[in-house]
Amino acid sequence: MLASLATSVLLIAALQSPSTERLRAVELAMAGRTVEAIDLFRRIADQDPMDIEARLWVARLDLRLGRTEEAEAGFRSVLREHPAEVDARIGLGVVLMRQGAADEALVILRDTESDAGENADLFSALARAYRRTGDDRHALEYFQRARALAPADPDIVAGYEATALAYGHTIEFDGFGDFDNTGSNTTSGSLAVSLRVSPRLHLKADVRVQKRFGFSDAIGGGGVFWRAGRATTVNFRAAGGSNNTSLANADLSADVVHYAGIFEIGGGIRRMSFTGVDVVAASPAFAWDRERWRLDGRYIYSESHFETSDQSAGDHSVQLRETWRGWPRIWLNASYAYGIESFEQLTADRIASLGSSTVASGIRINLPSLSVVTLTWEHQWRSNATVIDRFTASFLRTFP
Repeated sequence: MLASLATSVLLIAALQSPSTERLRAVELAMAGRTVEAIDLFRRIADQDPMDIEARLWVARLDLRLGRTEEAEAGFRSVLREHPAEVDARIGLGVVLMRQGAADEALVILRDTESDAGENADLFSALARAYRRTGDDRHALEYFQRARALAPADPDIVAGYEATALAYGHTIEFDGFGDFDNTGSNTTSGSLAVSLRVSPRLHLKADVRVQKRFGFSDAIGGGGVFWRAGRATTVNFRAAGGSNNTSLANADLSADVVHYAGIFEIGGGIRRMSFTGVDVVAASPAFAWDRERWRLDGRYIYSESHFETSDQSAGDHSVQLRETWRGWPRIWLNASYAYGIESFEQLTADRIASLGSSTVASGIRINLPSLSVVTLTWEHQWRSNATVIDRFTASFLRTFP
């Protein structure tokens, strides 16, 4: 609610002859010294219970500290006396979203729209409420309106870009190079396109080319990404190649993810057919997303069936990944994997020696042009004493 804080500062300066104590409280709040600021504003509100602006500051700062119950009580107390107070209605909507009551928040915020005029905070809150209820189309519309009014607000800009990346058409290029201690190096490149055909449905197509050991493989396919509900997404993909030596000749997969507040729970199943070998894998997954940092985990059970010997072998894999958003446009990540580090790069030679360990680190840069650049380095030790370093670069461009 940066815009409302700035507006409050201007109102205090223009409409009042504020005390030194009030000016000091505002300075502390704008400097991020929230605990000190809230104590001063509480003192001011205690001295004059009719000081609505001081009470709103207390509620806003409670919200900043994550005290949602106290913030809700503060906003509701103002609304009992002043039902038309726009800032209190917006603040209550934001609190309800934080508490998981996005539908109730959306009702309050939509009712406020006719009274608020061109209000960046309201438009931003509406956008976030629509996102929480699974309506990315309206979320993007309101983020665009908020950004036009407050183009320098980092929270609004970040919300707009995140929504555009999820909702818009995308095109992505990536390439990697493997360098191992046996001299058997690999290069690979891919192109993937996602087209939105309805607010909840994207059609996808992709192709990958890989060169290794003096031969070249290719695989291509497509699928659908469907937002099945406000908190559930489903992804289907089918791909195939012809006479591939290293890449799969057929690849079928299905994944589902359910969002529950800061948690994501899901899983998938995949079947890949190589020359002489079929691999089937089931993989439950989870994520814990706290905005500034995120933890992803996945367990994979895979079973390989070898046609020449008519035998099967099972294997277990685990993947953990930590992502930290240290700056507004830069994300850093680190990961560890035992077993299959990535089905996207699974090749025929890996199937007989899945007991590998991989550590990786990377950087993701979100550019203002709705583009994302990702650079990753991986170091892998395989059970057959092979050591591999992989360098990957990808570029994604979104068109809202």
